[in-house]
Amino acid sequence: MPLEVNTQLGRGGTGMHGTGAGSAARQIGELQNLRVALLTGAAANTKIALAAIRNTDTVLSVLNNNAGTITDVTGTVSIDNLTASGTVTVGTMVANDTVTIAGRLFTLSTLPSEDQDYTKVTIGASAAATATNLAAKINQWAACQNSPTVSATVSSNVVTVRAATEGAAGNAITLAETGTTFTVSGATLTGGSDTGGIRSTGATNQLIVFWYKKP
Repeated sequence: MPLEVNTQLGRGGTGMHGTGAGSAARQIGELQNLRVALLTGAAANTKIALAAIRNTDTVLSVLNNNAGTITDVTGTVSIDNLTASGTVTVGTMVANDTVTIAGRLFTLSTLPSEDQDYTKVTIGASAAATATNLAAKINQWAACQNSPTVSATVSSNVVTVRAATEGAAGNAITLAETGTTFTVSGATLTGGSDTGGIRSTGATNQLIVFWYKKP
């Protein structure tokens, strides 16, 4: 994630007030929170535990030490997202097919969206349009909860469902489908973790990680 940006700085102290996102206080606090860690390397695309790091933090530089030969691998490294996730892929739409997410049943319908509650998903003109409708219904349902369980985003005909909070507990959130319209990625969300970490797209030996911790 990029460093905090304050676009409000101006004469007379404009933009110096407050402590929220994008404030000068947050900018200064982040720059004061530079951290360094020495980690054992791993195979490509393998999580390397770094307990304090979160995907809201900013990686400044990552150096790989291979028997005294130092190379910059910053561009290959990403921070693990600790929230569990899964996908729902929309295929050929069939009315009354269902997908269940965290115990909430969503049913495909031919009725217009304005005639539906959040449990009914209007069949769109394409699989991508139907996926967009499904994601909107999931988020509408989540907005009605005091403590939302999940949120949804969409890319083409694939809806990504992500736990609302980070941690391994999100791996217990269930997915299921009936009929032929929907294909879920698994019986539950996966990838939730209680421990921060990074991973590289290439094999690494020993890593020196410099990163800015968000205040």
